[in-house]
Amino acid sequence: MQRELDELNRLMAEREGELDGQNNALQSEVAKLRAERESILKEFEDLKDEKLGLELEINAYRKLLEGEDNTYAT
Repeated sequence: MQRELDELNRLMAEREGELDGQNNALQSEVAKLRAERESILKEFEDLKDEKLGLELEINAYRKLLEGEDNTYAT
């Protein structure tokens, strides 16, 4: 029985080692995905800022053009 108990303890320790390795790999993957998500969110925010800037510029040009149209219409 002692041999069987020792064998079971060895198998359990081996399995715990495997699970710890898997857990570490998964934690690394989660960290990598979080970093990737943060990068994507920053890129998205940058694109939103750029879009807003372009929309403001377009509106400014539109107002200039509308002003020119009104000048020529009178």
